[in-house]
Amino acid sequence: MLSSPHCWRTGLIWALCAGLLAACGSTPGSLPSRAGFPGEANVPDSTAAPAQDSASLPDASIDSMDRELFAATRAALENGDWLAATLALPQMETIANGSAENPPSAAPETDATSSLWIDYYKARIALLRGDTQSHEIALADLKSRRLPNDLQLELLSHELDLAGARHDSDAQLALSLQLLSLSTTSITANPVLADAIWSAAQQVSRSGATQRPESNTDTQAWLELAAANALDDALGSAAALAAWETQYPEHMARTHATALREAALQDAQTTKLTLVLPLSGPLAKAGEAVSRGFIAAFFASQEPGLSIDVLDSRRFDSVSDAYAEAQAKGANLIVGPLGKTQVQELLAKQDLAVPVLTLNRPEVIQQNNPSALLLSLAPEDEARQLATDAYAGGARRALLIRPEGEWGDRMETALAQQWRQLGGQLPTTAIYGKPNTHSNAVRDALGLGDSAKRSAALRSLFSERIETTGRRRDDLDSIFLLSKSSDEARALKPLINYHYAGELPVYSLSTADSGSGNTSLNRDLGGLRLLAMPWRLDESTLPGADSKSSSAALHALGADAYALARRWWRMRSTAAPMFFGLTAELRASPEGVLNRRLNLAEFNRGVLRPR
Repeated sequence: MLSSPHCWRTGLIWALCAGLLAACGSTPGSLPSRAGFPGEANVPDSTAAPAQDSASLPDASIDSMDRELFAATRAALENGDWLAATLALPQMETIANGSAENPPSAAPETDATSSLWIDYYKARIALLRGDTQSHEIALADLKSRRLPNDLQLELLSHELDLAGARHDSDAQLALSLQLLSLSTTSITANPVLADAIWSAAQQVSRSGATQRPESNTDTQAWLELAAANALDDALGSAAALAAWETQYPEHMARTHATALREAALQDAQTTKLTLVLPLSGPLAKAGEAVSRGFIAAFFASQEPGLSIDVLDSRRFDSVSDAYAEAQAKGANLIVGPLGKTQVQELLAKQDLAVPVLTLNRPEVIQQNNPSALLLSLAPEDEARQLATDAYAGGARRALLIRPEGEWGDRMETALAQQWRQLGGQLPTTAIYGKPNTHSNAVRDALGLGDSAKRSAALRSLFSERIETTGRRRDDLDSIFLLSKSSDEARALKPLINYHYAGELPVYSLSTADSGSGNTSLNRDLGGLRLLAMPWRLDESTLPGADSKSSSAALHALGADAYALARRWWRMRSTAAPMFFGLTAELRASPEGVLNRRLNLAEFNRGVLRPR
């Protein structure tokens, strides 16, 4: 016991010091009790994926249980709220004792089934929290037990969601066909399941693996259909599709084959393509890069009987006049324009006698124009995919770093909407301006500014120098770095490491990669996970271009535009096939928008590699 006044004061000072030291490393604010904060400090698992609701796949309804029993838990999972899902999950004793809404059952098999469903929902909750290890263990345990048919369907649907998020096409195909074999619903009434099988088959056959020893007849038919559709030669594709229909007359994908064959015959009638691009004025450089890519792909394909024409859209008073000129010169298909305003003007014309492949799209698509396909390199699409891929990697609570200004506002809006819809949270945002603001923006967002103040307060209590170490907020498990350029990314990534956040996975857009290939320069990007166009991971695929050029992405856009123009009718068909281009994996929506999916890559010792 401290008896003297001096000892009493000394004890008080040391107690105060202990409090300040603890405060230096504390997390600013209190932890929220809702969606997404992992209970354990697990490293995010790169194989994990979003816990999406799979009820839209086969009719995986809970037939053996009262739907109301788990309704609140399901609703909370759909809303991304793991805590509410946990609180709503009924306990076995509640099920045994019953309630006014759910009378008790004396059947032992009912209790066993209830236990299985509870274990399944616990696994889903663990994944939503970011505890991927517990989720995987729980799934493995469930699959080792005998499951009722409805739970087996639900579990397979969930696994199919996970395989899709991992881009695991082999698993997607196997799970889809397994679901189909268990489901009593016909393929006509189950279009989402048919779509999943079709997508997976195209991805698998992309590698050329159309003959697989382990495949059954049904699987083989899907793979052969995908291979027939993938042929560049439209007449050759139509012939292969006709042969497929003859070989598999009763197959569930017959409607896909018929639609694709008819579309391929229409593609074969395209003999003249006209490019409508700005070849003068402010967008001349962009227009020229796209044009060079288009023409290089044309010469590489050596397509007999096909010709191309190029018009400078700046020479015309309106895009309608340019369209009329191309039509008058005999164009079967028009590629362009490049500007958003011009695209919007063209789409407003519902009487387009010549179909168009636009190279941009308006912010809001007012209505579906059946004569148009819309190709765009919109960075907002990448922001949404980045959110999905990060969530699939186990991230749940992220720091968002983005530049000030309108571009940064748009990227944050697109990413945040997708991220929160999945169940993720953005506790803090760092907005940076000029280079001299970068460090302070990152430091303050990580809570290190407050930590420094607490350290200074502690040092002021002593006459002798003491050492303190700053500690960042510890409620984050990932970072989104939405830099507008590779220069910004190279300046900011080392600052993340410097401010004690180097162990967190950092996700970025393709804009973080200049494509320069300068290994020494890109070492500052070590560990950065970013979306990459396919040509960046295999630069030999870019025809007639300098892959190190700043316009290489636009050159790739032109090459993809040529390939898509040759298969315009197939891409616009009801079969909704996929196209594996240089800029992305592309698939048309019912509105004709070509949705992109890029590759997730990572910088390792200055070299960009697939992740």
